[in-house]
Amino acid sequence: MLYGRPGCGLCDDARELLERVREDFPFVLLERNIELDEHLLRRFLERIPVVALDGEELFELTVDEHLLRARLAGGLDDLESGPMSLGELTTNGDGGMPPGERLPLGIAARLSRYLQILTQARKMGRETISSQELASYTHVNSTQIRRDLSGFGKFGKRGVGYNVDSLVAQIRKILRTAGQHNIALFGAGHLGRAIASSEIFADHGFRVVAIFDPDPVKVGEAIGSLTVRHNSELQSVVDDQEIVVGVLAVPTIAAQSLADDLVEAGVKIIFNYSEALLTVPPEVTVHTSSPAVDLLYALYFYLA
Repeated sequence: MLYGRPGCGLCDDARELLERVREDFPFVLLERNIELDEHLLRRFLERIPVVALDGEELFELTVDEHLLRARLAGGLDDLESGPMSLGELTTNGDGGMPPGERLPLGIAARLSRYLQILTQARKMGRETISSQELASYTHVNSTQIRRDLSGFGKFGKRGVGYNVDSLVAQIRKILRTAGQHNIALFGAGHLGRAIASSEIFADHGFRVVAIFDPDPVKVGEAIGSLTVRHNSELQSVVDDQEIVVGVLAVPTIAAQSLADDLVEAGVKIIFNYSEALLTVPPEVTVHTSSPAVDLLYALYFYLA
């Protein structure tokens, strides 16, 4: 079964791969358009394409052709019925990924969701959390969560759950986000000030070390322990502070120019709070956060 929806490029890629494999391993390929079923839309929207065999989810976002062929051929007896587990991937002996290896997108996305919940649980004083609780917050099946976290079996205990502190540390290690990562924030307006004073980044090992604004009235102002700098200082600050992420809390019209400056300065990750569609080189990652889109998504399910 292939779960997807029209206009999904990754779904088209998965379909093409499945048709290719079907030439060697004949099977019936069924497709479900998740937009026609509210339950499926809620379950799969952020994960499509999802490929299931006999009702068991095998892959999401990307399909591993080698593993699929092995499963259909009856090989790889240790292949679990869900997407590859963390235990299968973390074969480096220390809980980390082997050098040069990258997590499949599906697992990386789920681990990030788990980490978000675990971090909040720790702030609330929780020492343990169960896979059922994680499932209720992340909308990922509890069986899948247990598969993903199978590499952390020593931290989980039936009837008790996972040790929150240990799991946070291990997932950060797998995602290679352990330690401190420095952020440059652009925009000293209301949004920028809110971001600078929020703990949301610090909770996950990110630290705002510089705030920029082109407005001479704002330059020199104190925001917390930081002093607003002029945009012209970008290059020197990136070099001195080892900036890895640029956060844009600026008007849409100013976003592309700042993105260009960040790329030129060597920053590889841009977090965009504006509505601008940024054009950057392939090696630079852009994540656009839009509260309006999230609200529209929630409103759809309220009205449907």
